[in-house]
Amino acid sequence: MPSLTTQNNGGSLQQSTLSTINTLASAFLPTQGNIFFVNPRTGDDVSGNGTRENPYRSVPAAFSKCVAGQNDTIMLCASGNAAAETTDYQTTSLLWNKDLVHLIGVNDGPIYSQRSRIAFASTYATAAALINVSANGCAFRNIEFFMGVASALPLGCMVVSGQRNVFENCHIAGFGNAANDIVGGYSLSLAGAAENLFQDCTIGLNTVTLGAAANSQIVCSAAATRNWFRNCRVTTYTNSATNNVFLRAPAASLDRELVFEDTQFVNPIDSSSTNLTQAFVVVSNGGTVLLVGAKTGVFGATDWNATDSGNVTAISGSVTAGTYGLAVDVTR
Repeated sequence: MPSLTTQNNGGSLQQSTLSTINTLASAFLPTQGNIFFVNPRTGDDVSGNGTRENPYRSVPAAFSKCVAGQNDTIMLCASGNAAAETTDYQTTSLLWNKDLVHLIGVNDGPIYSQRSRIAFASTYATAAALINVSANGCAFRNIEFFMGVASALPLGCMVVSGQRNVFENCHIAGFGNAANDIVGGYSLSLAGAAENLFQDCTIGLNTVTLGAAANSQIVCSAAATRNWFRNCRVTTYTNSATNNVFLRAPAASLDRELVFEDTQFVNPIDSSSTNLTQAFVVVSNGGTVLLVGAKTGVFGATDWNATDSGNVTAISGSVTAGTYGLAVDVTR
């Protein structure tokens, strides 16, 4: 691959440092752009220059150095298991508005609570989401986005309005505090988003009990189009049979298809969560929710979509109408 260049406050990096950056970049995401390192525990936004030896402290500091359209990459490094050692705490919403700028977590890559982590500071309260991805063609890998503050604001964790972004092995976790149980709350909002891929991701939390208000782990709006969830997990925990669902798609919120392939929707009723009347609230509109693959199923709900709008459709060789993918107890 071609040699990479990295900004460092006006000076040139030593050849050994540049070689190290090139080697790491090849392992994670080959790119013609710049590579910036962030370490929330050891970094410094003032004296840091984004190298491995002298990282920035925050993602916004690194993002401010990135240039749209050249595949610049930010490496968010974990420094321990405790939240304080690995979290970049935000005091404002993170606006991801530069095309082809990528965020990669440097950690062991678990499916829950990755230790490369972005969250709001505990005292922050605003109507805006933790992160708004309006850019196109960006990759996010091995990152936890955690929204949990003791306030009825913000409304949710992540809004995606851009196109052709890829989220791989990320945990998008809204409702991290009981105060976040508000009308219209969400973990992930697809606000006119188009052709995005969510691969091996976890959406939602089951550590906080919901139930007071109508909300959802995933919500669609403004004609979300051709978005695909593959091998994902969507989870919730509730004391209401009707208020807290996995997916809401109101009128005019879908276009073409929204696909869940080999994706599990889990409401842990054996751990005292309340069984849901329906997993989804999808009304008749311009698109279809497609359930694809033998591994797609729901646990802790008695119906996929009780409104029976006809906009939730299963593709399988052995579908029984109304019961496709519903979990059943295994008995002898």
